[in-house]
Amino acid sequence: MTGLEQFRELVGDGRPALGEGCLLIASHIGGADAVAEGRARLDRLAAAVVEAHGPSPDVALVVEHLVERVGFHGDRSDYGAVRNSLLPEVLRLRRGIPITLAVVVIEVCGRLGSRAVGVGMPGHFLVGDGPRPERWFDPFGGSAALDARGAETRFRSVHGSGATFDPAFLRPTPPAQILARVLNNLANALRSLGDPTGLVRALELRDAIPGVRESPRARVELAEALASVGRVSDAAALLDDLSDRVDPRRRSGVEARVAQLRATLN
Repeated sequence: MTGLEQFRELVGDGRPALGEGCLLIASHIGGADAVAEGRARLDRLAAAVVEAHGPSPDVALVVEHLVERVGFHGDRSDYGAVRNSLLPEVLRLRRGIPITLAVVVIEVCGRLGSRAVGVGMPGHFLVGDGPRPERWFDPFGGSAALDARGAETRFRSVHGSGATFDPAFLRPTPPAQILARVLNNLANALRSLGDPTGLVRALELRDAIPGVRESPRARVELAEALASVGRVSDAAALLDDLSDRVDPRRRSGVEARVAQLRATLN
């Protein structure tokens, strides 16, 4: 079974294992040993937390251990680097972006029986201390616990003091949506790097996630990426399927692009 097939199977039920999904992403992008290596590193981190703090640490203690003792931190100097969206690289280098650092915390907590959740605010990503969070953490910025007001302040530090804040921004984000967001970041990084093959792989993974594959914009993006690497027939087939479901106001444009692609095959 290929990495893409494994990922499709994982996300198929709508409640995928987050860490496993991130490791399969890295494997499909090009890390042959990504899954085994990533699992082992996460297991070792969890064991070290138990050794230092006992068998039942809460989320705050896990964050403090990972940030203050192990040294996980935000990569501010090269935020958009591909490696920051690949969980094995984040584990190896102990630096990343908010969403991948949050995944590290969530996965270590999960191994210790402590429920942590991802909280995907617009433009930033936090860790919540349970299904109905009362405290939030930003391992990208340190180990301090945030109350709701502190989390709102963190949001405004990203978007500006006048930005509109909705308390719903602090609710847990489902794992499938977190994986889609990881893949959005990865696709942007690969596009900036000028890696069309890697971009196709990232977008194919994203397209496997229920809720994403129904998005016309995501399907068009994948089709154009496929065309850019010479998979013109696949791109045309994808857009042809989309033309039956797209807004009628956009249908003629999609159909014209299908015809254009198929003309290059003659």
